[in-house]
Amino acid sequence: MKRLLIIALLAMVALLPLAAQAPTPASAQSGNMWTAWYWNNTNWSGNPVLTQQVPLVWFNWGFGSPGANVPVDNFTARFDTNAFFYAGTYRFTITADDEFTLLINNVTFLDTRGAGQSGKTLVVDVPFGQGNSNVTVLFREFTQMAYITVNWQLIKGGPTPPPPAPPAPPAGQCSPPSASSVQTRFGNYTPCIQQNIHQVNCFQSDGAWNSPNQGSIEMEPQIAIWGNCPPDTVANFQVSCDPNVPTRAFVCSRTEAGWFPQ
Repeated sequence: MKRLLIIALLAMVALLPLAAQAPTPASAQSGNMWTAWYWNNTNWSGNPVLTQQVPLVWFNWGFGSPGANVPVDNFTARFDTNAFFYAGTYRFTITADDEFTLLINNVTFLDTRGAGQSGKTLVVDVPFGQGNSNVTVLFREFTQMAYITVNWQLIKGGPTPPPPAPPAPPAGQCSPPSASSVQTRFGNYTPCIQQNIHQVNCFQSDGAWNSPNQGSIEMEPQIAIWGNCPPDTVANFQVSCDPNVPTRAFVCSRTEAGWFPQ
């Protein structure tokens, strides 16, 4: 019994450096925002119960919870960002308890699910061409301590010129502009606007019996013109500066976040 107690104490001491470490932004992530989604189950199923905008993935929840509606055990999370990388090879370093998956542009580079590697630090070197890339980290917590840290650094490749400025909008823009930020009673759609992804990824049901569900939103085309609007209404918008091109009918999404072509 005494020996088991000593082993348990040593294990707790081993965890103290991470538990005591303040979240310090990694230089590679400075100025880079992530969207964090959390689920109250272990398989990322259904609608997330919490969504956050965070500057980096560097969390130590200990024996606690990431936030409201997220349990202290048996929860999952997803962290997404679109980051600029110079051309070269980057070393990704991730530590997590319990499990994680690293995907870059939808390609899996690390995956500890079911591998029994809880608490271990894993490293992988990834080549990049210059430009923006999508980075996704999936996280799963079962019981006891919960933490995850993600970092990367350029290890091969010299300095390159900064990314070019985005092109100016064409003169005589005639199609209706999209809003840069939209929030409705069914969620915050700003991350979907920024990442140019389908509105279902930001949808959150309000729980009312007559409200849309995730399946009905998945059936909709992707929103083309973002902005608050009455659900299921139809409007005609100009889509070209050519007066000979007729207007086109658009339908407001049931998310109330914008319009898609009819």
